[in-house]
Amino acid sequence: MRQHEFRVKPEEAGERLDRLLALIFPEGSRSFWQKHIKNADVLVNDKIAKSSQILETDDLIRININESEQHEVIAAPQLHVIYEDQDLAVIEKAAGVVTHAAPGHRSGTLAESAQNYFGSKLSDLAGSNRRGIVHRLDKDTSGLLLIAKSNEAHRGLAAAFKKHDVLREYEAIVMGVPESRTGLIDAPLARDPQDRKRMSVQAGGKEAQTYFELLADNKELSHLRLRLQTGRTHQIRVHLAMIGCPVLNDEKYGGRRVRVLEEDDILLHAVKLAFTHPVSGERLSFSSELPLRFDSFLRKIYMHIN
Repeated sequence: MRQHEFRVKPEEAGERLDRLLALIFPEGSRSFWQKHIKNADVLVNDKIAKSSQILETDDLIRININESEQHEVIAAPQLHVIYEDQDLAVIEKAAGVVTHAAPGHRSGTLAESAQNYFGSKLSDLAGSNRRGIVHRLDKDTSGLLLIAKSNEAHRGLAAAFKKHDVLREYEAIVMGVPESRTGLIDAPLARDPQDRKRMSVQAGGKEAQTYFELLADNKELSHLRLRLQTGRTHQIRVHLAMIGCPVLNDEKYGGRRVRVLEEDDILLHAVKLAFTHPVSGERLSFSSELPLRFDSFLRKIYMHIN
């Protein structure tokens, strides 16, 4: 029996139950989840639900599915903590690490590492599989991530994310050059109807805004700084692909795959995180240096302009 438990985040509220499950766990199709919802393998607030049920913030989702296949157990990575107090922590996630457990990624997650490191000193508002997790980074995206230790901090941080009061900046190496040095990409996002594992720009999707600034280019590649106004799944990757500048190594959205230092993770890194402490009220700001996998591309770009 495989069990998952989590609470609906503010940005996930308003979704149908089957659509949200297919979005969070894309290894299972929407029809897969509809079958398990119908079989009462999925409960909402410990009650039998319908696939069409519209979810609200903090709804508790419990999943119990029989699975006969065996899965490789991956050791949890070492947690890199750059700041910690009694209410929260800021960590640096490595590329290739999944934020929390999902079908196909049941061990070796950042959430598991946080559980091992902090023990019981983690918020439980997001459920047992996502203790302390306030927001996510894609598997192949590296950089700064917030962890909530107290429930009070978790509520405050969730509210800040919902109001767009958390500053999140990224840097990326992308293919091509944007038409302008700065700009706002304002395009709603939803699940791609042709491929459930992808997101795409759709008129009926959720609002999504990404600011970009061109730092340098060599006519083939560009170094960009990006700032999220909203935080949708794959937002930066889809928005950059939309303007013809997919992230390097991001084959899912049109980027060219290039292996560097035995790594082939996408060239996207969360470099800055700034927010008001939800308990003390202090303004905190953290920065992260770009990983080594960026170096050869940055040298190529900046040598060209020097």
